[in-house]
Amino acid sequence: MTGIFINYRTGDGERAPELIDRELVSTFGKKRVFRDRRSIREGADFPEKLRRELNGCTVLLAVIGRRWLDIRDAETGMRRIDMPNDYVHDEIKTALDLKKIVIPVLLDASLPAAKDLPPDIAGLATQQVAHLREGYSHHDLDILTKRLRQRVPAKTRKRGDKKDHRSGDVVDLSNAKFKRSAVGTNPVYSEGAPPRRHGRKGR
Repeated sequence: MTGIFINYRTGDGERAPELIDRELVSTFGKKRVFRDRRSIREGADFPEKLRRELNGCTVLLAVIGRRWLDIRDAETGMRRIDMPNDYVHDEIKTALDLKKIVIPVLLDASLPAAKDLPPDIAGLATQQVAHLREGYSHHDLDILTKRLRQRVPAKTRKRGDKKDHRSGDVVDLSNAKFKRSAVGTNPVYSEGAPPRRHGRKGR
């Protein structure tokens, strides 16, 4: 059962979800950390897998960068967060409805005000935040990990295991090196895939 669910918006601090995932997996293990691009295998029922992981998680991390609130759909001009069946919106709403612990992780950004959020996720604006600052990612991730250990059990280390210290690297959290797009008619994602033009939108 997953302990930590990583929620993020494509095009808003692409490297941050990977960085968070890598650090948390080194502490809690892959089975207790869910990030869709790593955790969902080919051929899996994508929406059903999301539902199961949300139901089973203890904590949802909502990764929020400077563009998170204002990214718009190219076809309709609507804010993605306002669109029907938007994954980012729906995951946050589900976590709030299920009374999960929801932690906004701010990437050198401000927490959106309740008045600027869809009413059904306005509760996000009252959650205590964590920070992930460019140039201080190793320090901020260490703080976040320690706080999460109070909620989620760390993996049992075997003698000789070494912790991965790569999160100490200073990275550009705004670097959109990796694109996330849906492939085909199903909401399944692939690194570097071209945007899908019909059906449910991606992240």
